[in-house]
Amino acid sequence: MTLTREAAAAKARELLHVDVTPYPHEELEADLLCGGFAFDGGDRAAIIGYDGGYQTSMTELSGETPDTLITGWLVEQRHRHGAPDAPAEPAAAPTHPCPICGTPTPHTDRHPASVCAECERRAADRDGRRIVALSDGPFGGVVVFYAESPSGTQSEIAGDVLETGRCWIDGIECTIDEARFGGVVISRA
Repeated sequence: MTLTREAAAAKARELLHVDVTPYPHEELEADLLCGGFAFDGGDRAAIIGYDGGYQTSMTELSGETPDTLITGWLVEQRHRHGAPDAPAEPAAAPTHPCPICGTPTPHTDRHPASVCAECERRAADRDGRRIVALSDGPFGGVVVFYAESPSGTQSEIAGDVLETGRCWIDGIECTIDEARFGGVVISRA
């Protein structure tokens, strides 16, 4: 393999017309016949293959993720090269222990202290009033409601939580943030 990550990144920037971040993927980079390097460009992604080929995706518009782009690339390239298919069982997604209860929780480098779904359901404001945080639509943002209020379920905005980006789970201070590709992430502060 003579292609370097830096040379592949330059090609990805040229193809996507945006600055890119390496998206390390062990299986993609280890397959010297069908693999290559993956790059994340925000709402776009690219794979630059070791053999000179490439594939791009407008991930935000297509609903793809860098991982689904990589999976598709490997299947296509392995078929093209007559190489054996990937293992039937995909590699387990990385996890970290929930910082509140210890339950294995999906891990991202961007949110290394994110809490599990069960702990997220117990999030409350400073006074212990349970909250629900939601994505504010397709163009981003976060909106936070009280789970229950006199005027009905999720009808009252939790202004203090929304302004400060802080909530509490079992008395432990946490932050509420927008996830990179949509949704909401609660992390231990």
